[in-house]
Amino acid sequence: MDQNGAYATVVIPPNFTASLLSLTGLRLPAGTSAGKPAVELLTNGRAGTVGVELADGVLEPAVARASHVIGRQLLATARAAPAAASATAAVLNDPITFTSVDYRPLPAHSALGLSAFYMALLALMCGFLAATIINAAVDAGTGYATTEIGPKWRQRAPLPINRWQTLLTKWAMALPITGLLTGLVLLVAAGVLGMDAPNGGYLWLFSWLCAASVAAGTLVLFAILGTQGQLLALLLFVYLGLASAGGTVPLQALPGPLKLIGEIEPLRQILAGVRSILYFGAGGSAGLTRGIIAATAGLIFWLALGATVVRWYDRKGLHRLTPDLLAYVQRSVSAYHAQAQPQPLPADQPTRAPEA
Repeated sequence: MDQNGAYATVVIPPNFTASLLSLTGLRLPAGTSAGKPAVELLTNGRAGTVGVELADGVLEPAVARASHVIGRQLLATARAAPAAASATAAVLNDPITFTSVDYRPLPAHSALGLSAFYMALLALMCGFLAATIINAAVDAGTGYATTEIGPKWRQRAPLPINRWQTLLTKWAMALPITGLLTGLVLLVAAGVLGMDAPNGGYLWLFSWLCAASVAAGTLVLFAILGTQGQLLALLLFVYLGLASAGGTVPLQALPGPLKLIGEIEPLRQILAGVRSILYFGAGGSAGLTRGIIAATAGLIFWLALGATVVRWYDRKGLHRLTPDLLAYVQRSVSAYHAQAQPQPLPADQPTRAPEA
């Protein structure tokens, strides 16, 4: 329960059997204490409120049915016992008391246990949006994409830069930008909206790592596939992540294919780490270690994939603009600028006097 390992736990006290037998009027051994038969359900809302509701919906009817079955057996024992009059049929018909207790209540400002999911999703979106912004900005700055703000359109002259150098530039920009975005999100959530955020430093560092991993992957997809990479990144990181992360619906209640996808989806790993930081004291066994390992492994994977494929593109001469075309564009730009500049008047041409 303290390690995010269960939604609920059924607690049966050690004197449970003695409590049941005492209802029939049987004499208990000396030193045996018997109270009212009770079963307690400890719920763990920090692991997920929907999971708790599902667990309670399964366990409460099961305990009620078990109570009736045990009650019939106790009635048969009570009729045969000399002290049967000490127990009433009404009590023996349903002898077990079932109570539900919140094991560790959620913090007041935790959105009923959904704050971890919201922060995990925002960390992922910080990485995706940072990559999208960086890709557009770098391509526009190097002349391989246009810039259009309102009615203003601009196209720079393309620079002689290969794919690998471009990707390195984008990766270098992604590192500080993802840190800035995740810090800003955390500042708004905790400082402005009042979200309960213990271990805020750990939360920021972990969110930064996860956002950087997602940004690196998105930039690699851009570099390999072009504009189609954005669509694939959206499907891979966001849509499939939302369906398989187990943030709102427990993973155990998802269809089989989504469970399998959830094992490799970044959002589920991010959620495990964020939930550990917010609700379980940043315990490694509660999901933080898993989240760190998954984010680091994802970052290494995307860096290796990007370096391999993009450098292969360059070695094969698969340029974004071929050298001949790049030289032609640069000559055309130079000629255009030369024509656009005002031409000086010839030295032998008389200057017209201003009219009076």
